[in-house]
Amino acid sequence: MSDPHRGLRGHSKLRLYLWIYGTALVFIFISILLIISFGFINNEPDKSCCPAAFSFFSLGLLSMFFYMNMMFLRRKFPINWIMSCSMAVVFGLGTASMLCMQTAGHVILLALEVIVMMGLLLLLGYWLPPKCHPLLYIALTSFILAVIAFFLCKIISDHTDENHDKVAVWIARFVLWTAICPLLLFQSQVINGYWGNESPYLDIPLCSILLLIDFLACYAFLDAVDDIEIAYDRLFRSETVGLIARVGRSGI
Repeated sequence: MSDPHRGLRGHSKLRLYLWIYGTALVFIFISILLIISFGFINNEPDKSCCPAAFSFFSLGLLSMFFYMNMMFLRRKFPINWIMSCSMAVVFGLGTASMLCMQTAGHVILLALEVIVMMGLLLLLGYWLPPKCHPLLYIALTSFILAVIAFFLCKIISDHTDENHDKVAVWIARFVLWTAICPLLLFQSQVINGYWGNESPYLDIPLCSILLLIDFLACYAFLDAVDDIEIAYDRLFRSETVGLIARVGRSGI
């Protein structure tokens, strides 16, 4: 016979997923609109507004710190939703201020890539083998992903011209998703209650904000891939390495 309680739990879990991931998608959509809007109103396309970005991020992080440590705010409706929506807007404004001019097509394609990859990693965290500790599952999954990423990078580098710009772009992407994998797996496991915790029904806004921060961090990293490549090339030039070595010897 079917277990009615199991059906109720499954329905409740589905509602939890819809609320958390649906709210996160709404926050992400708002951030995308802010990034595109800043691209249109920016008078200096090649420059970002670092003071504004610093102010927005500082305000967002301080607000989040107080929000997370004050239980009556986290569990008080509608204050929790108002504060979460406000923090989402602040983090979106901070990211939009930090980036240079963004075209709508570029933003949408990059956002879709991040959303798809985050969705796949969160889906991996949903499944936990029987009698497997969550931490062990995170370690094994991250290791397997790192091995796959290494071989893919090796294949791409071996079959592509060394000076080709796309090599660094693909390597940066593999590095990002390998690095972010443990965090997203852990977040997915917490949402599913695999760490001995109750499912976060009362912290839905907070979970959505954390997923938004993951999205914005991944988006900013991928958007800065070209700058990272330039910095990497300059850092590991023979002249730079020699200068660092001389500075190190003089310091000793």
